[in-house]
Amino acid sequence: MDVGRVGQWFFPSDRRETAQVAIVFGMNDPRRPVEHAVEAFRGGLVERLLFTGGYNERLRRTEAEVMAELACGFGVPDKAILIEDQARNTEENIVLSQRLLQDEPGGSEVSSIMLLTIHYHLRRAILAARRHVPPGVELSWTSYPSAHYSSRNWYETERGRYDVLTEIGKIERYYGLALDDLLGQEQ
Repeated sequence: MDVGRVGQWFFPSDRRETAQVAIVFGMNDPRRPVEHAVEAFRGGLVERLLFTGGYNERLRRTEAEVMAELACGFGVPDKAILIEDQARNTEENIVLSQRLLQDEPGGSEVSSIMLLTIHYHLRRAILAARRHVPPGVELSWTSYPSAHYSSRNWYETERGRYDVLTEIGKIERYYGLALDDLLGQEQ
């Protein structure tokens, strides 16, 4: 395995363009995505934050609810927050977020979405968005690094190797793409 090529593909550079809404993917440590989302909101990169993530046993609540509360605590106004609290996986994060946006007043007018997730999950989030976000909706993305490794040294840690290999397996299983197919795709 060419760890350099794998790392380049799995950890795409941020494509931080202004967007109407950021889809913020949940995780076990909700503070990290929220801090990154609040930074994007305060910096004027996004107008609204859509937190997505269903029930999390570790949190004993939905990831979306916990993230929304944290964002409010950081001063993000309620009117700038949307909550999608049913998703159990990346595909559902995108599909259910799209439905929520469509049901919002003016939802059919959403023309730009930013994906916001942890760096090793970003590639799968992009694949899911490209599969489900309507053509004509501009996609951008940003990520934050793992607390355990960076995109440059992921292969040096057991946790980094585990996370990347797990993502490769999920992409192969859910999208029918083998590693060689993945590495031949555009960024």
